[in-house]
Amino acid sequence: MIIEFLTMVNENPKINNFVNKGFSEEKIQKIELKYNKGKNFPKAFKEFLYLAGDFNNFGFDDIDGILDLQDLAKEELEMAGQKVERPFFSFHVYNSQYSVIFLDETTENPKVYLISPFLAKGGVCDLIQPNNLNFTDLINESIRRVKNNIPF
Repeated sequence: MIIEFLTMVNENPKINNFVNKGFSEEKIQKIELKYNKGKNFPKAFKEFLYLAGDFNNFGFDDIDGILDLQDLAKEELEMAGQKVERPFFSFHVYNSQYSVIFLDETTENPKVYLISPFLAKGGVCDLIQPNNLNFTDLINESIRRVKNNIPF
């Protein structure tokens, strides 16, 4: 796969003794089939899956892995009585706040959003909030913080 967006991930396969582990292109196609009705993911997100989708050294995903994270996000939405009408893919969770991309956006470097089921249920915030970064910028900032020991 030609890396156009995630050059910083490609240049940092190992940080602090943690090594990125990606999915094969065949596995990515299976993931697209299951989670995006066979349509291609945005290019930047495919690069992420290829370079570091199975494990990454910059603090994304969940201890059980990115694929299990999809079920967890849906379960927590249901438990909180919340519903997201747009197709999304979650790539990180922290305190039941999910970082996601929406799969119906057409850009190759999608915007990132937060989905907060329980905070929305409690009226603390909207269910969906823009992160104000695109996918590549968020990853680059995460790598910079990990490399420089800056808290998130």
